[in-house]
Order: sequence, then structure tokens, then C-alpha cells
Amino acid sequence: MKPRREIYAVGGLAMPPEANAYGLARYSRSDKPARETFTAMAEKILEGHESMKRFFEVFYFQYGHASIADLAHVSMAIENISMIAAIEVVDEQLWDGQERSTRYQHFSKDAVYTPAKAPAAYKTGIAYLMSEYNKLFPDLLAEVQAQNPLPKDYPEKTYQGATSARAFDIARYLLPLASLTSVGQITSGRTLEKMISRLYSNRYSEVRAVADDLKAACNAPTFNPFTNEIRQGLSKIKDQKLRKRLQSILQPRAPLPTLVKYTAPIKYHLETEKDLRQAAKELLKIKTIDSSHDVEAFHKQDPLVEAVTTLFYSVTHYSYKQIKDIVSDWSQKKLTEVYELGTRKRGSHDELMRSLDTHSVTFDVLMDVGSYRDMHRHRRTIQVPQDYTYLHGYDTHPETGKYGGLYPYQLAMDTITPVLKKLDKTNHEAAVYLMPMGFKRRSLFKMGWNEIDYIGKLRTGPGRHLSYWQIALRMVEEAKKLSPVRAKHIPTKPLSQDSVYER
Repeated sequence: MKPRREIYAVGGLAMPPEANAYGLARYSRSDKPARETFTAMAEKILEGHESMKRFFEVFYFQYGHASIADLAHVSMAIENISMIAAIEVVDEQLWDGQERSTRYQHFSKDAVYTPAKAPAAYKTGIAYLMSEYNKLFPDLLAEVQAQNPLPKDYPEKTYQGATSARAFDIARYLLPLASLTSVGQITSGRTLEKMISRLYSNRYSEVRAVADDLKAACNAPTFNPFTNEIRQGLSKIKDQKLRKRLQSILQPRAPLPTLVKYTAPIKYHLETEKDLRQAAKELLKIKTIDSSHDVEAFHKQDPLVEAVTTLFYSVTHYSYKQIKDIVSDWSQKKLTEVYELGTRKRGSHDELMRSLDTHSVTFDVLMDVGSYRDMHRHRRTIQVPQDYTYLHGYDTHPETGKYGGLYPYQLAMDTITPVLKKLDKTNHEAAVYLMPMGFKRRSLFKMGWNEIDYIGKLRTGPGRHLSYWQIALRMVEEAKKLSPVRAKHIPTKPLSQDSVYER
């Protein structure tokens, strides 16, 4: 009989992500139909956890762990983590997910992360910022609505949402980075394994604790909203044999009990960053940090100069240009020595550090942390952020003055700044978590021209945050210096098209 084309989905309640992955791995090395392969796999699952685990581990070593892990996609909720931790969690190119928007959350002094050994000044600072935020927001909302009254035939509910969103966009600059948020994600087992190892290598203790929890979640039963309903239904089945089999089929199972295994701090990154900080102290004789540019673009760079510049950029607070101007004059031998600092401690399973990757266009962007969170979501970019600092000062939403919030905002930021400086001397982690979102963070964004076009189109227009709208326009302005003809065709929208009524 001539084979006929068939296309169908496989899976179901009895097939957790890992089982699907092993099923596809076996299917790829078989001449049997997928229905037959997955039926056999499902029966193995019903034999119980230990039997299933032994069965899977045969395939694990036979087919290769990483290629199977690529096929196991799992949905996870990561709730009540700080904004700092959320930024680190989503810092994956092969990642799909969403973080909760600040526009739709309630913030208070209780909904924050508190680092271990945080001094009294930290808790006092958190309480102060949250108090100022909760005073500023209703005042801004009242003024936004006063200056932008409800139009005729405009839905009341939509109006309340749109005006609240604008007030939130302005007030969020006061929120400390310790504020809690949540992330939902869908990733492959391989990406999740890499993510956990990367988080274990992070300088912040909360982020490392998140890595622990992610690993534990891979081995814990998956949440099923219908579990109680299933139990109630099964209890009504009188046939004991049938009830037992259905219970086995429908019970919640761990999503990735064997595939997420090799997770540990990445020594290559930790030791290399330490070496680079020492080298930067010795080799970069820069007296002051240049914080005068919000966006600068670079292209047609020597790959070795770009890599060395980026290595130093990642462990300092200097601008890209400040570092590049120095290393561009170095000999090939000196450049090679620094480049090798970034590679010599690399293990056999370690990927090359992100700082060593190169691309056609490099943007050095200095913006408020709130805008950085939004721009950080662009997965087709190579991003190299610097650590958080008060050294670049803080930014102000363009409409803070328009809606009467400039004085209370600046007073709050000027009040918290000396607290940050003092705290940073004894507890850097606490100082960073206390830092409001309005403070600036510097990061490289390396990309191809299509991504510049995409950012120009997506990040400009009504309903966008004005802060990243401005950054996107500046990126296109810088791109025009590189290629006026190509930049001319990027479909940006001017700030004059902003409208409170759209979001």
C-alpha cells in the first residue's frame, strides 16, 4: 500500500515534555509511525517513575542529552521575584515568555525582595520610595485626566486604562529594583539547563536562589488546573482496575526529571570576569566616566578590537568609545593577550563568552532601567550590559513636569541618591536592590540592519513608553550616520504622534 501523508499533533496529559522529547528522539531513529512510538513510550511512563527514569536514561546516553533536551519544551511560572532577578531570567536569546507589566501591578513596601543582611537604611529607603510612589501616582493620574478629558463616544473603561497607563509610565521611575514581579516562560530543556547554570553564576544571591528553584521545578509535579476535578471524577469509578489505570494516566508528572542535569556555576565566566576587572584596572587609565551620550553607534570595526573593547566594557562603567579609543592604538600582541584572557579558562563544554561575539552594528545605549527592561526583550541582539550603578545619575520621564510631578520626583531621587552612595560602600547588593528604576544603566546592543529596522518600527508610535520611543529614534539617527539611504527606509513615528488615548 502506498504511504499517504499524515500530519497530527502528539502528546497529552500522560506525555510530559520530557516524554515527548524522548518519543521524538526514538521516532527519529525508527521506521515506525509516531502513533506506535508514542504509544510504547506512554506505556513505559505508566510503569512508574523509577522504571521510566531507567528507560529514559538508556536513550539519554544512546542519543545524546542535548539533542533530546532541545525537543522538551516546558511552560513555567516564576512568581514574586525582583525586577533584577526577572531581567536575569529572561536574558536568553532562545527564550519565549512574558514578564508582568508595571502598568498592571500594585506596589507596596511589603512586595519587595530584601537581601540577606540588608541594613536598616535599606528598609527605610524602600519604605520611603514606595510611599513617594503611592503619593505621586494618584496626583499624576488626576492631572493626566484633567489635561486629557474623556472624549465623546470613547469607552469609559478604555479611558481609565489608558490614562492610568500614562500615569504608571511616569511614576514607575521611582520603583526600587527590589519590587516584585513575575515571569511566564516556555523554553526547551537545553535552554533551561543553560539558563540555570548562567543564573548560578550570577553575582546576586537572589538570582542564584532562583536557579535552585528552577532546577527543583523540573523534578516537581506539573501544575494542572483540573487536578481536583479529575480526582473527584475518578473516585466515582467503581471498576478498581480501570480507576487505577486512569489515575496512573492522569496524575501530574515532573516535566524534566532527567534532561536538566548538568547545572552548576560557570567557572569560566566567574574566573574570567575577575581577571578582566584586574586587567582593566591596570591597562585602562581613564579618569572620568563619560555619561553624556544616550546612544552611540559603531560599525566596520576590527573584530579583535571590538572583542577586546567589549570584554573591558562588560566589567567597567566606561562608555564603549572611551575604551575603544584606547585599545585601537594597541599592538596586535597586546590585543591578543587581552583576548586570550577571555578564552584561556574556557572548559570543553563552555560556550564562548557573549562579550566575544561580534556583529555588524554596535550600539552603546545609556537609558533608565525601566526602558532597558523593555529593550532587553529584543532577542535578535547580542546584549552586553554593565552592572547597575548610581554613577550615571537618573533620568526623568519627558512628561513628568507637564503633569506636575517634577518637584516631588526630583526630591525623592535626590533624597535617595546619597543613601545609595553610602550603602554601596558596605553592601553593593542592597544598594542595587534599593536603586529606583529611573537610574540609568549602560548596555551594548549588537545587531544586524534588519533588527535596527524592527526596533525603529516596533518601539516608536502611539501607546509606547516615551522613554524607549526616544531611544529608538536616537538609534535610527545614529544608524543614519552609518548608512543614510538604508536608515531613510526605517518606518519610525515621530514623538509628535504620541497620544494618551492609545496604549
